[in-house]
Amino acid sequence: MLPEEGVNAVRVVVGLLVRGDYEELETLTEGRRLSAVEMAGAVTASGRDLISPPDSAFADLEVAEIEQVSGGERAFRVALPLWTAQEGLSALALRLTLTEVMDGVWTVEVDGIEEAAAG
Repeated sequence: MLPEEGVNAVRVVVGLLVRGDYEELETLTEGRRLSAVEMAGAVTASGRDLISPPDSAFADLEVAEIEQVSGGERAFRVALPLWTAQEGLSALALRLTLTEVMDGVWTVEVDGIEEAAAG
C-alpha cells in the first residue's frame, strides 16, 4: 500500500497535469523519463481535456511495490486512470514511479500518459 505522503505526491502530479503546467511538472520530476514537451504532446494527442478526478480516485490507485537497489529506498509503480471533460473516467492513464528517498520525502517520475491496456 502506498503511504499517504506518496498519495499526496500523486495528487500534486495530477493537479499539475490537469492545469497543463507541464514545465512545473518537468521541474518536479527533474525531467526524468518524460519532458514537458512529451507530456503536453501525449495529452494533446489524446484529443481530450483533462479534469480533476474525484477524491475517491486516489483511494483506488493501482500500486505495485518494486525493489530498489540503492540505500534501501522504497519505490512504487502507480497507475491512475485520468478523468476528462469528454468522458469522465477515461481510458487514458497516468503511469508513475514514486521513490521514497528519505522518510516522508518522495521523488516522482512520469513513466507515461497513454491509453490503458484493455483488461
